[in-house]
Amino acid sequence: MISRQVPSTVFKSCLFKKSTGFQPPGCKAKYFWSDGFHGNKWSHQLAKSGERKKMTQTLHCGINHLAGFATVNPSQNVAVDNNGSDLVDPRLRFNVDMENYHNADLSDVNDLVHELTVGSGYVMCKQLFTKDEVDHARELILYLIKTQGSKATHFQGSEEAKPELQARVWNLLNKGKIFEKIVQHPKTLAILAPIIGDDCQLGSVATNTIFPGGSGQEPHIDYPYWDYYERHHWPVTPKVKGVPFHMNMQATLMLDDFTEENGATAIVPWTQHDAHYPEKSGDFFQKCIQATGKAGDMFYFPGLLQHAAMPNKSNQSRTAVILQYLPKYIRPMEDKRVAGDILSRATPQLRRLLTLDYPYPAVLDEAEPINTEGSKSEFEWK
Repeated sequence: MISRQVPSTVFKSCLFKKSTGFQPPGCKAKYFWSDGFHGNKWSHQLAKSGERKKMTQTLHCGINHLAGFATVNPSQNVAVDNNGSDLVDPRLRFNVDMENYHNADLSDVNDLVHELTVGSGYVMCKQLFTKDEVDHARELILYLIKTQGSKATHFQGSEEAKPELQARVWNLLNKGKIFEKIVQHPKTLAILAPIIGDDCQLGSVATNTIFPGGSGQEPHIDYPYWDYYERHHWPVTPKVKGVPFHMNMQATLMLDDFTEENGATAIVPWTQHDAHYPEKSGDFFQKCIQATGKAGDMFYFPGLLQHAAMPNKSNQSRTAVILQYLPKYIRPMEDKRVAGDILSRATPQLRRLLTLDYPYPAVLDEAEPINTEGSKSEFEWK
């Protein structure tokens, strides 16, 4: 049993949970895993178990060096895998340059916005982050997958899909300074402003890793449209052709090369012009193309564009940072409980993305008696 003080920025959002008796594919032994979070203490225990109920952890043995489970010594920022090898926290070895952005030229933004809204609905921006930054982000995500246990996932593929072959890491602002940089690249913010407003917000920042043999995803459209198959939730269509009005923009940063073999995201171009859930997957797969690219490339598309992660038929995992941006009036998908030290150093751009200075919802019954709405108001949060 290990129990140590840990940095609140790393483990603040962890909750106490217990799960028992899981045997991932490829493992010869069964294991008992329990983890807990109490105040500012983190404890992990790993022990063999012969008779335990099936647990929900989705760590996968024997794939891409993510074999087995890990015990964690947070006071030293070191994890130990089941082979006894130390896994040093990558955040200790990398200094994130928050001042300089790679390929931040904005001269083509108007063309990109036109293609996203009026054109095919997707654009690829090459190498927005350096190789060192991408390598660090990827290493950190694989470290977090190794140490965090299973998390919620979305749009799991077929009924035969193995959930342990897909892993999410959520709420990334709390899990590494590199992600503070990724969410506010100047090119991204310039693309977003004409589409969902210069006062748009960050709805979610997470990663999705698909391991070899992973089934990919159900074809879908993204939040807040993702329940459009339940039409009674949407009495009026949220989008018609000729109206470039969107309630979601997605950005996908590739941390690995995206290839057809390893499950590069499939899209159906031009589908952002209509609100239509891809209920007939056969039609989707007949019309789709795959968005291939290199690690460090950023892929943008409106949330209404039909898309899906594809099956990983390679022998390596593939990981992407998934960034969701929303207009200020849409309720965010992820409850981003950002740690105090991140808030204290947040740039004006990050503060806006987190709506830190946005006053609503407000207790108006207790508000200052001044004019706060209208073109002549004293409402100056922007």
